[in-house]
Amino acid sequence: MEVRILGPVEPSVPPKPAQILAVLAVECGKIVPVERLIDLIWGEEPPPQARKSLQVHISSLRRTGLPVEHRAAGYVLNAEPESVDLHLFRRLVAEAGEQADLKAKAETLHQALQLWRGTPVVFAQTLDVQRLAAAEAWVDAELALGRHAELIDPLGIFVSEYPLAERLRGQLMTALARAGRRADAMRVFRDTRKVLVDELGVEPGEQLQQLYRDVLEGARDSRRNYLPRDAGDFTGRDKELSRLLDSDGGVWWIEGPAGVGKSALAVHAAHRIADRYPDGQLFVDLHSPSGALDSLLRAMDVPSERIPESAEERAALWRATVSGRRVVIVLDGVTSVAQVRPLLPGSPGCLTLITSRSRLCGLEGVRRIPLDVLSSDEAVTLLQRILGDDRVAAEPEQAEEVARLCGYLPLAVRITGARLAGRAHWPVSKLVRRLSDERSRLDELVADDLAVRSSLELTYRALGENVRAAYRIFGFLGLPEVPSFLWVHLLDEDVLDQLVDARLLDVIGSARYRMHELVRLHARELAEAEDPLEQREDLVRRAVVAALSTVDGLTEQLFLAVPRMQDSLGVVTTVARPADKDAWFAREESLLTKLVERAAELGLAEIASQLAEVLVFAWFGLRNRYEAWERTHMAALEAVWKTGDLRLEAVLRCSLGQMHYKRDNLVEARSWFDTAQTLFVNLGDKRGEAVAMNGIGMVCRDLGEYPCALEALGRARELLESDDSEGVGHALYGIGSIKRELGDDEEALHTLALAETTYRAAKSRRGEALAARGIGLVHRARGELDLAEEHIVRAHEMVSGTGDELLGCYTAQAWAKVLIRKGSFGPAEKLLAAAMDGCRDVGDRFGEALVRRTLGEWRLAAGDHRGAQVVLTEALASWSDLGLPLWRARTLRDLGAVHACRGDVSGADRCWGEAAGLFARLGTREAGEVHQWRAQWHFPGSLAIS
Repeated sequence: MEVRILGPVEPSVPPKPAQILAVLAVECGKIVPVERLIDLIWGEEPPPQARKSLQVHISSLRRTGLPVEHRAAGYVLNAEPESVDLHLFRRLVAEAGEQADLKAKAETLHQALQLWRGTPVVFAQTLDVQRLAAAEAWVDAELALGRHAELIDPLGIFVSEYPLAERLRGQLMTALARAGRRADAMRVFRDTRKVLVDELGVEPGEQLQQLYRDVLEGARDSRRNYLPRDAGDFTGRDKELSRLLDSDGGVWWIEGPAGVGKSALAVHAAHRIADRYPDGQLFVDLHSPSGALDSLLRAMDVPSERIPESAEERAALWRATVSGRRVVIVLDGVTSVAQVRPLLPGSPGCLTLITSRSRLCGLEGVRRIPLDVLSSDEAVTLLQRILGDDRVAAEPEQAEEVARLCGYLPLAVRITGARLAGRAHWPVSKLVRRLSDERSRLDELVADDLAVRSSLELTYRALGENVRAAYRIFGFLGLPEVPSFLWVHLLDEDVLDQLVDARLLDVIGSARYRMHELVRLHARELAEAEDPLEQREDLVRRAVVAALSTVDGLTEQLFLAVPRMQDSLGVVTTVARPADKDAWFAREESLLTKLVERAAELGLAEIASQLAEVLVFAWFGLRNRYEAWERTHMAALEAVWKTGDLRLEAVLRCSLGQMHYKRDNLVEARSWFDTAQTLFVNLGDKRGEAVAMNGIGMVCRDLGEYPCALEALGRARELLESDDSEGVGHALYGIGSIKRELGDDEEALHTLALAETTYRAAKSRRGEALAARGIGLVHRARGELDLAEEHIVRAHEMVSGTGDELLGCYTAQAWAKVLIRKGSFGPAEKLLAAAMDGCRDVGDRFGEALVRRTLGEWRLAAGDHRGAQVVLTEALASWSDLGLPLWRARTLRDLGAVHACRGDVSGADRCWGEAAGLFARLGTREAGEVHQWRAQWHFPGSLAIS
């Protein structure tokens, strides 16, 4: 039965029972003492027979079917809290507070407010405060969504109900102002001032007064307008502009050749719709994602000391800063998807306009606007708006010819218009004559970068042929910098010195060269115009081989579901190993990634794939460099698709599956592995099939699909038995870990010991350490803590010699858990703190959740039940996000123990009941331990779990 108290009490009963019911409903599920009920219903002077009257009223409530029960200390409404509208209201408000999606937030708050039907009969003042807060939050969300006009009427009703609520009146002023009703907004302020002065004797607060001044001055609510000046003579693009003006946010990719007006369209559109995005209008000329994020954060008033160094952390802070806001962002001059991805806000209320010369793929949910040159009429109209009607009207045919000679390119038309505007004595026909000579046309179209091109051309032609060839090589490689490990295979140092002398090249650091972006673009154009395609492809091929010769010597064995599957091209020369491998890769990652993309762009699929995979085993897989891992493999994969090489496609798909597996994107990882496995089977490649099956098996294991996992891993082991001992080790480890989860300890110990031996034979130190850790986990599950610690400590020591910090976090966590069970809390806490820092450093979500759960167990064992509940609740949310049912069940079991220790019967039953159901469905060892939980935590009574 539903009980409604946010207005007249329902079900309908006489006044006194209605008051009693309302009080019990507020405290639904909790005992309300008799004395408190009497005090709340009758006040300070209750009637002599108050207790008897209370009993009579309670009896009348029971006769209506309400579950009001008598307890030793008082009465309780024994119902689910959400059967009471107040508790449903509070839950919806809390849920809205956690929602990032503005539309969802607004809808949830509106749903909560709809539950109110009038004034509550009890606690009216307190509950009214909660309603007001919810109303203000709802209005904030609706304002952020741009629904200004729609808000005016409901806001007026709220203001009439809460005449002294300044914030609500300020929101009404904002809605009116944004809807174009400035006079009405100012009238609201005057009415507010009169009410406050008459009722309270005070003036409106500073915030409301500032809002009044803003409306009075016609200012926008937000002053974060960093857009360039809008072109007053903007012409054409009616169809494209209409699409942007009609949009409700999202990401738009405006693409087209240089000078076609991409930036002009984006800036013009952003100015036109600025009022719909009152929290900021931002513009960034792209150079690097990190630098752009710095500019964006500063534009949103983030203090410089709060802006982190790494691009990843800046991206996270940026998304958090604009969450729930309405901001329009213009990202100008984008050259790659990877460049723009960190800059995209997570809030659906924002609009992002991207301009790019490239038709780039891989950005999800983007809407594209391709731009071409203007029509003849539009080009003439643009010229007319720059020069004025009279000059064009005096020479209409010449104006049309100027537009034609400019190729109807907006930038060229604008340049010619500017030149004529600055020379009022020139007739249009004079510029027609000057433009008619093709050899001098570009010299006539001089503006900024075009002038740069002319000066570069003169410098270039003055160089010797071998130096010009080196210049073109630098440009065609397309790399921001060229270090010595590349140029020693491609160029002569004396020639490079001549380029430095000509100010076409800069030396940075030791024997490392950098070319300015505009200079590099000019050099590339020359290479494409003057050098044969075969020569250019050979150049990039030699650069990739040179990179491979260095990177191949830096690879390591990794514990991956997918072992390395390609041979390198071989070392072309002896290359010294960097003294600091991490620092070297941190510096060269961008360059090596770009080199893979450059090779792929030219169709050099095989060498692009080889370098991409080698980088996984040298750097990407060691340090969780997921973005570069994905960029290189997707670029190589696109090149492979064009060649039709199915084996290379399968290899790259396996590696992408492993990347998603490491990122805890299990469903996506399964998709990549499944397709790779199908391709390998069709090719008759048994080793490739086994590698894919290993990946499938590990994904299924983590998802709790144990029969599927055992089948896949068994097949992988069978196929690899005589071919790949490391791959066999992977399969054995996976099988052993599943046997442990299923409670088959003897088989788990046997299989994991065999995995350890197999890894040792393959000289895989990481795999050997992981197998040793797995053996320790079996002993820990059996309560053999000394044996568990022996194996886990051995694993931890082995890992410390490999430099694998993430695996070290997992061995530290396993060791800490043994120490907790032994009662050694201090050392366990130190291990867990270090493990949490390590997992956060590399963004390992599973590891963070695992350590957080163990910290909860540590607090539980140490008697900090409140702290344990907080940490375990956080871990539970992480397991839900990751979609891992087994770990959710284990954490629920721990939370049940926390509730048990705190004497919360229903809380323990709820957590243990859900955990037991999950364990039973998964068939894990814990399914047989259900009836031990109450005894273990000294909780009386019987547990009713299905």
